Amino acid sequence: MKDQLYVYDCLTGKLRVSNGDFMAVGAGKQNTFRIRTQAESAGVFAQRNGTCRFFPHNKITSYSINGNRSAGTAHIKPERFYLFVLSGGCFIAWYGNDDSRPDFGNFDADCWYTYNPESDAWSAEIDFCTLLKTIEQYDDCVLATFYGLDHNAYRLKDLKEVAEFMRKKDGDNIIAPYTEKRKKNSFCCTYCYHTFAPEQAKAIATHPDLLGDTILGERCMKRFSPTQYSADKLPLDEMGSVCHEYACPACHHKLPPFYEKTQHHRIAIVGPESAGKAYFMAALVHQLERDLPRHFGIPFRDADPEQNAALNNMRIRVFYSDTAEEFREGRGFLTERIRSKVWKNGEYADLPRPFTYTLNKDNASHSPVFYHTTLSVDEKENQEILKHAETIFFLFDPSQDPSFLDVIKDYHAEAHRFRNRSICKQSLLLTNIELYLRKTLNLPPGTKTDIPIAFIITKSDLWSDLLGPEPLLPGVRNSTLKVNNIRANSARLRDLLFRLTPELCSNVEAISDNVSYFAVSSFGTMPEEIEDVLTGEHFIAPAGGKLTPAHVTDPVLWALSHADPSLFADA
Repeated sequence: MKDQLYVYDCLTGKLRVSNGDFMAVGAGKQNTFRIRTQAESAGVFAQRNGTCRFFPHNKITSYSINGNRSAGTAHIKPERFYLFVLSGGCFIAWYGNDDSRPDFGNFDADCWYTYNPESDAWSAEIDFCTLLKTIEQYDDCVLATFYGLDHNAYRLKDLKEVAEFMRKKDGDNIIAPYTEKRKKNSFCCTYCYHTFAPEQAKAIATHPDLLGDTILGERCMKRFSPTQYSADKLPLDEMGSVCHEYACPACHHKLPPFYEKTQHHRIAIVGPESAGKAYFMAALVHQLERDLPRHFGIPFRDADPEQNAALNNMRIRVFYSDTAEEFREGRGFLTERIRSKVWKNGEYADLPRPFTYTLNKDNASHSPVFYHTTLSVDEKENQEILKHAETIFFLFDPSQDPSFLDVIKDYHAEAHRFRNRSICKQSLLLTNIELYLRKTLNLPPGTKTDIPIAFIITKSDLWSDLLGPEPLLPGVRNSTLKVNNIRANSARLRDLLFRLTPELCSNVEAISDNVSYFAVSSFGTMPEEIEDVLTGEHFIAPAGGKLTPAHVTDPVLWALSHADPSLFADA
């Protein structure tokens, strides 16, 4: 096969292959690649008689190629990358045999990283639009590359030319064409949050001789880009074995089955350490598995039993334990496996483990993905999930709030026993969430995000008497999600919360214009404090040893109804 010239547009993701034709670049509609520039025709890529060149047109005084400024013709030699910056255009040219060409399908030109050679520091993942908006903040020595480009990089001082041409058209509101075009069928990895097209996914080898992966280690099967397929259109590994599972091209973690046909809903469960996040998750999954089939005829199942094993083990132990010690062991098993090592930005990061489940209604498939997140100022890995979450569950612990405790003690003489010894300033956690979201989403002061936030007041068995004699309205009745009941409960709970801790209401409502308040009890009853006879350590367990959760599924049903109103009938 003869050599061919490939040109990749980093702003649009467009790839063109020359069969001897010219590939023109410029502002005019007739060009192969349209860019923002003052010239109707800015130059051409040409392949003739085994030679490739780029010819700039007269109106272009200079352009950048591999970090060097040039005004004349550029020769494109075989088997080498050539990185061009031309006015408002950003291209990669490669010339060679198809058998050795780069995997352009693995490129993601909206997933950039910067590198400062002076400090030897890499940035976190950043989209191209944000990179252009903030480009003046970087030193001229900084380099920039995107996912799939391997060891090649642009000089950031050259990309400033692209940003300037973007601003000439859009002012300060830079909109990169690639971001406008972002693939509708793209998938965001539940482990490393890398976004990619389904065709970029790696296949997971099945032949026993292919044990060992470059990222996950020798105990995992090899991940590879499939080139051969079976008659059933399933990928074949290099030993000819049929493969049925896929992995993220960035971190190599296994993807859920039919990930490309499923709508995933990432839910970050945030709160102080003793808010009861682990018990809430166990009760939540247990009740969803029962309530969704019972009320809506929707099955709720594991999407990844292997990765969900820790949460499922805890759920079984806390719901079906015979002793308080067994109940306690369930929580311990989960906390040891609440995070996972993930390859991200060229190193291993300790990230919250995704717990993925699936539910189907008619032809629609949905997967809620839960993340147990303990947020603090320094935990950047935890904060990263906030950027990618579709919904945030903030678990507020009344037993850590002095205002609540002062009132609760009038109703429960034993309430002081469950008070956490180190009072947490939970309003500070909300402030951290707001600051992080404003920074990552580029939200100016006074502007709110539309991310749904469920403000969940936990341990309602401890304080529900503060609401008066009338119980909260049911979130589900007669196989119908009662949205009006959820709104009425929310208003009632906000009124109570505002009377006791108005700063919490103002903080969370400064983040989003879509906040709803919920009261839940993972135990469903006042807990008992138990002493370990061997260690003398104190821990809590549900009275009578059995959980009877209350209202734990309401926040999830509310969140999923926002994502797809057709999931649950409303009346």
